[in-house]
This record gives sequence, structure tokens and C-alpha cells, in this order.
Amino acid sequence: MKSRILLYLLGLILVLIISISLSYAYFTANFEDSETVDTITVTGGKMKIIYDGGQAIEVENLIPTDDPVSTKTFTVTGDNSTPFDMNYTVNLVIVSNTFSESAIKYKLTGENTNQNGAVIPNTGNLNNIGSGSKTINLGHGIFESPTDGAKVHTYTLEFYFLNAPYNQDIDKEKEINAYVEVVTYVDPCKEEDCLKNKILAQDGGEIAIREKDIPDFSKVAVSQETYDELPDVSEEYYPGKNQAVIENGIYATVDEYGVSYYYRGDKEYLNNNLLFGGYQWKIVRINGDGSIRLIYNGTEEDFELNDNEISEYSYNLIDDKAWNINADDAKYVGYMYGGKDEEYSITREQAVTNETDSNIKKIIDLWYSENIFGQPFENKIVDNLFCNDRQLQSEIGGDSTGTGYGYVGNHTRYAAYNRLNTNKTPTLKCGLKNDRFTVNDNIISNGDLTYPVGLLTADEAAMAGLVNDIYNQTNYLTLNGFYFWLETPYMMYISEEYGSSASMFVIYWSGSLGTYYAFEDIISIRPVISINAQVKVTGDGSATNPFRVS
Repeated sequence: MKSRILLYLLGLILVLIISISLSYAYFTANFEDSETVDTITVTGGKMKIIYDGGQAIEVENLIPTDDPVSTKTFTVTGDNSTPFDMNYTVNLVIVSNTFSESAIKYKLTGENTNQNGAVIPNTGNLNNIGSGSKTINLGHGIFESPTDGAKVHTYTLEFYFLNAPYNQDIDKEKEINAYVEVVTYVDPCKEEDCLKNKILAQDGGEIAIREKDIPDFSKVAVSQETYDELPDVSEEYYPGKNQAVIENGIYATVDEYGVSYYYRGDKEYLNNNLLFGGYQWKIVRINGDGSIRLIYNGTEEDFELNDNEISEYSYNLIDDKAWNINADDAKYVGYMYGGKDEEYSITREQAVTNETDSNIKKIIDLWYSENIFGQPFENKIVDNLFCNDRQLQSEIGGDSTGTGYGYVGNHTRYAAYNRLNTNKTPTLKCGLKNDRFTVNDNIISNGDLTYPVGLLTADEAAMAGLVNDIYNQTNYLTLNGFYFWLETPYMMYISEEYGSSASMFVIYWSGSLGTYYAFEDIISIRPVISINAQVKVTGDGSATNPFRVS
């Protein structure tokens, strides 16, 4: 039950325009065998998938631009008389791709044509397809039952080959072969007391959450009560109403596994507290595979000592340690990196090779091995990716920057700098397979972890409601009095005081996004894990009645 788009990008000829130091790639793109109809039939209803646009699209001698090189529109039609919602998943199946990892990108947008159910959330940013064969889950849509006749979801899938400010000879005469697949979606969580269902019910369920507008990530997210108490205009780093937005609840986007639902806003008005394995946790989001992402928030003993209430002052953080003891090489932004310590990188490939553990990875792995590994509850922890995004900002459409390796004169800005500082467009997608850290998954991710534990990304922090250089002390991630590391590279920074130094995103004690040199040993560590989608819980997630895993 598949409908296919075969995508061939052939005969790439590159012309280097020396006068402006840019390379423009000319190539032919063919989309073949695209006009087909598939039907998915379930008891009491059916879905039809139609790929529009004729049997072939041919584009010759195309100069890469910021515009899509080709666009494909398809519709999913649901006609359902059963009492059960109808769910489907859309996959982009890459049969083969010989282009370089960051060359071909895609973007999906959806329209709920007949206003029934919920379409897949828009991907927003351009996302790398990546080299080799793989299946990219674009997310799942929902038709709400009964549909009262046929209802339509319309999707536009755009493919991009951006002109880059560097030589693109590597992508001469490469090709990609891919198709779109629409299949039924099976929810991994069926029971009412399943944690995933309890979380979604807090904000009206999946459909209601997806109907929300995309948040304003340029402003700190606060509750109505907090907003009312703010001054009209900001003062220094303290926000006013002009730098804040009332966004408190659960929102939807997509990650590498499908649709993710994330918490955003004030700790006092979010019921995202959980006790598990003898520790307190804050629930960050439901991952695209249905598992639940948690960030460390102290011990269960702290909770009991605080009269059975989650408190911002009950944190028992692991340690204050440096991200890396050395920081005079761009490779030290890596959770893992190439070569031994104090061995300088001389190529980008060497810098990002996952060979040597960072200092912070060693500390987190030790904590996991001593406190979680082998415990009876460990079987509820699942392998889900952690993103150490080492793309350069120029590789996602930003300005030219440094090389991403070495140290002398290397003022490198990474992709998240462009997303979060410049454009305010966070994403839960992780651009490069090499930077997607997992234990066992080496299809979507790299499989280089020892244990299924890592850190929060700066993009996740932005989605939670934090903004660079604006205080947000009421946010659920803020630890008043503590800084803590994020897993996202910021810059290979050059300063008169410290020379060249790798730097990482952190969350400040004030609740603002910021940065620190990787060698600083005053920054705390909050491990992140994911637990199974099907775990059952008691409680309501509040500070006085947190979820407890059964």
C-alpha cells in the first residue's frame, strides 16, 4: 500500500564563479512515475492517497537558489464511519542518495482542506535528507471520526538544492532515488493511564494541540498571570510586555521520529512533574516515537524533604564541571570528537569524528552507570537520539563562517547560532546523522553512545520558552541560582582575553539562553533520558501530585 515519487537528480555540472567566490551548480531533475492512486482500507472506512502533477517533471540547467528545485503536492482523503479516529503516517523513503550529507533538503507543509482532524505539523526549517538509504518519518495525520463524508488533507513537499558559499564540486553527477509512502499509524499508547495520553489530555488532546498557532519564539513564553505583572517595556535583561508572549501549555512540531508534543511556559502552571527511579524529573516533551523525554530535577528524597512538593530549590545537581577541559580547537564543541585530547584537528572530518569522549560525556556516563544501569526500572528507559548539532551556519543558509576545525583565527558560528540568535526558528530536527547520538540506532542516528542518556538542546530550551539574553525566571527549565549545560555548539570564539575558545549554549540562572566557554567548570549538569511510551502512571503531574511511574 504505497504511492511513490521517484526522484532523480542527474548530471550535476558545477561552474565556479571566481569573481564572487561562489559556486553555482547546474543539474537536471526528473520526477517520474508519480501519478498513482493508493487506498488504505480499514473496517468502516478508507483513506485514498492521490499524487498530483502528471507523470513526470523535468527541470534542466537549473541554477540552485533559495526557491525549491521541485514541488510535489499530494492529498490524503479520509472517509470514516467508525467511532475511532483514523491515523496515518507519511514517510519519505530514500532508496539511494549519493549526494553529500547536506546537499539536498526538503520541507513539508500541510493544509487541513476540509477542517477535519489534524494534518502533520509543518517542518518549518529546511531539513537535510542526508546521504545513503533511509526512511524519513514526516509525521502522522489524524481524521476525526466520524468524518461525515470524505475529508481531505493536502500536502506540499518541496525539494531544495541551495547555492552554497563554498565549492560544490563534490556533488557533480550525483543522484537521489526516493518516494513518498503513506501507511496506517498505530498509536503505541492505548491505555488511559498511559503517561503519553495523560499528558495530551492536559491540553485537549492531539487535535486541539495541533490546531494552535506556531509560537512566537522571539519572545519569552509566560502565563497570563506572569504577563499581567510585567512592566510595559523591558528594562535591561528583564522582559516587559514587549518581549513576552502568553504561551503556556503544550505545542506540536516534528522531530526525526514523527510528531512531538512539547511543554512551553511557566513552571507554576504546567503539570509536567514526574517521579521515576528515585529521582525528580521535568517532562520536556513527547518524542515523535511516543516516548517521553525527561530532564533531571533532583532526587525523590528532596521531594519528600520539601513536604512532598516539587520546588525550584530542591535540586541536587550532579556536578559543576567543564564541557571539555581543553577548548582551543573547534573540535571541542563535540560530545565526542576526533583525535586525542590536545591533538589539534586539521580537517573538518577529523574534528567531528566520534572517537573520543568529551569530559561532560564521561561524567554523564559515570552517573548513569552508578545510578541507573542494572536497576529494575532501567528497562523503562529507551534509546532516543540526542543532538550535538555541529553544522555550520553557512550550511543552513546563514552567512559564511569559519571552518569548524582547528583554532588559529577560526571564528566559527554553528547552525544553532543562526537559528536561535538570528532567525528565532528552533527545530527538533537534527541536521546530520553523525550528530544524532544514540546507543543502538545506526540507521537514523550514529549508534555511538554507551548509555541512553544525554543533555537538552538549545532548540528544546527555546521551544520551552527561553530566548537569548532575556530573563525568564518563571520558566519550568529555570534553576534560580544555577547555570547548566546544553548539548548545542555555539561558536569557536576569538577573544583578546582567552584567545580561541570553543563555546556552548547554556541556560543561565536567570532563565535566559546564553553561552559559556567549554573549559568553564562552574556550569551544572542536568542529564536527560527518555522513557517508554507505554509506561503507566498515577498522579496529575502537578508539583504536589506529580506523575509516578507504576
